[in-house]
Amino acid sequence: MKPFPMQKGASLTLSALLIGTLILPTYGCAEASVDQAITQQQNTDHAKIKEAIDKAAASENIPGVLFAVKKGNDFWSYASGEANIESKKPMEADFSFRIGSITKSFVGVVTLQLAEEKKLSLDDSLEKWLPGVVQGNGYDGNKITIRQLLNHSSGVADYLDDELKESIIQNSTQTFTAEQLISRALKHTPTTGGYSNTNTVLMKLVIQKVTGETVAEQIKKRVIEPLQLTETFFPAKSQSIPKNSPNGYFNNAGTLMDITDLNPSFADAAGAMISTTKDLTTFFSALLGGKLLTPEMQKEMLTTVSNPHGKFGLGIQEVTLPNGTTIWGHQGGIPGFTNFAGGTKDGEHVIAMSINALGDTVSHMENIQMTEFSGQAKQPSTPDQAAQKHGKEMKDFIDQKAKVEGVPGIIAAGLRDGEYWSYAAGVANLDHKNPMEPDFTFRIGSVTKAFVATLVLQLAQEEKLNLDDSVEKWLPGVVKGNGYDGNKITIRQLLNQTSGIASYTSTDMRYATSFPQYTVDDLVRMGLAKPPVFQPGAGWDYSNTNTVLAGLVIQKVTGETYDVQMKKRILDPLQMTDTSFSGSNPKIPGQHATGYNMNQAGKLYDFTEYNPSWANAAGEMISTGKDLTAFFSALLGGKLLSDEMMKQMTTGVESPFGKYGLGLYEVTLPNGKTYWGHGGGIHGFETLAGGTLGGKDILVTNINAVGPEPVIANQAMFEKEFSR
Repeated sequence: MKPFPMQKGASLTLSALLIGTLILPTYGCAEASVDQAITQQQNTDHAKIKEAIDKAAASENIPGVLFAVKKGNDFWSYASGEANIESKKPMEADFSFRIGSITKSFVGVVTLQLAEEKKLSLDDSLEKWLPGVVQGNGYDGNKITIRQLLNHSSGVADYLDDELKESIIQNSTQTFTAEQLISRALKHTPTTGGYSNTNTVLMKLVIQKVTGETVAEQIKKRVIEPLQLTETFFPAKSQSIPKNSPNGYFNNAGTLMDITDLNPSFADAAGAMISTTKDLTTFFSALLGGKLLTPEMQKEMLTTVSNPHGKFGLGIQEVTLPNGTTIWGHQGGIPGFTNFAGGTKDGEHVIAMSINALGDTVSHMENIQMTEFSGQAKQPSTPDQAAQKHGKEMKDFIDQKAKVEGVPGIIAAGLRDGEYWSYAAGVANLDHKNPMEPDFTFRIGSVTKAFVATLVLQLAQEEKLNLDDSVEKWLPGVVKGNGYDGNKITIRQLLNQTSGIASYTSTDMRYATSFPQYTVDDLVRMGLAKPPVFQPGAGWDYSNTNTVLAGLVIQKVTGETYDVQMKKRILDPLQMTDTSFSGSNPKIPGQHATGYNMNQAGKLYDFTEYNPSWANAAGEMISTGKDLTAFFSALLGGKLLSDEMMKQMTTGVESPFGKYGLGLYEVTLPNGKTYWGHGGGIHGFETLAGGTLGGKDILVTNINAVGPEPVIANQAMFEKEFSR
């Protein structure tokens, strides 16, 4: 390692500096070092953030700075200063660097996904997975949980003590195994709680035990490949940073030492990864935006505990800046680099930055963060207070709607800023007056169409079909005659209701008191017996025949019926255990309300049980408020479809419902706000489900009756919820 003398700037002793090798000091404690004039300005363009970055890079103890920001779909990156202080090579925005403890966030995601899949529990003991590994010298693995490893409350000492730090700087090529690092940590007595790299190395071994694969393999499969983080990886024991990268420096008592070539085995799963600012903004945008975890696991991740280093969730930190702004992410210091990546809780505004030196960098990083997030400071009324107020108003509103004649009872559930809630009002049975319950199952009717469309789009994403394939290609001879030609009708037109195919349903079916058994062929034949409503693509008309045909296309493409495919692709992955397909079974499984139909005289009558075979892929599903919330959160949150397929799904045509896309429609409220979803009216039940793009705000409402009053009540509840 070649030393480079610094002309000026604060110097730090080796011992003091290395305390922060894999974690920076807690943000929020700097005072006079922050440029208050900058923090008070609104960050309206990139000029202000460039000024802050250039200011940091001009400091003589900082060679250069890498920075990137992602706001929604907009990405911007910047570099300032020098990548090599000897050759004066300039820093470039796409350079790779060691990310240090930001690695812990990747490990946290893998762990939470395994918990989501019930392959482990966050409250499993360490002893369960690593028997005998953490025992003795005051330690008992039976009393330490996986949750405590992730939030640094385990009490396991840090292996990265002063002696090891000194040794790494003196000999940066030495190799360590995970077992050696853990053994070193356990020679120290338990701590009273605090940041410990040993926690994450132990977590790595748990992941390996649970999955049979290394943590690097699991991160690659679960995070890197799905998000296409092409510049992110574990370097194993390789001492060099591949591709284009800056030199990394270590501030040793006023002298910058080149420590670019470094064996990262000492950092292991606690901090060995390499990435770029672009990849890190993609990762944290997806993580904080709810695309990698279910709402339940997201809530677990963001539940924090405090220790002397700050507030820690599960693989993530809550950082409060001096101006009161709160951001979520992770710091990452490792010899050669000081980093931060993270952003707002909703993932809409994230940054990643790296300084190619370790030591005396905190105030500069704070200044950059506050400049970028200067408009994000908390208002006097907190989001929690606003949510509580709205929650009470919404419950009062639901109670009011349940008193309307023609509305026996209401189930409501959803997400509000990512938090799940549910409520029920009114009665489940008009005769017995037993109360409605929020976890009751119900028929969802045409909400089924959103599920079917999602399956078709997944197949298009996998290039197993094309949305502009003709129906004739997959169902030869099925749509022919009586004015129909399957060669001229596309799969896209089936999904957005522009095919012109007549619906097999009729007014007589609406007021029926019983149904015979129908086959899929019967339903298609009934639809095609009616003449086309218009030529393909020449208009819009809601037709259940379209979705039944889409179900047959799924079967032809995959060799399995649409319900089998849906279970594999949607219900099982999202753990929608209370969602099912009625087929021809007249009964509703689980606890449920009585469903009331309306006759032609406007009177309600019990029509809970009937043969629902007529609904098929157009409306046969049964579900709950909780399950539908999980589905629409995943769908609108981008977890089920690629960005390209979501764009296809939300590209709509005009209809009486609003803009009708592929199995979803968009509703614009009087205040200009919008939501995407689908309604479902079927004998006995009226459902409306959907939410905002991003999947953070979802609403599901179900009324155990059909008729104009339930439709109006559902629409009113959606307007109330999404007008806030």
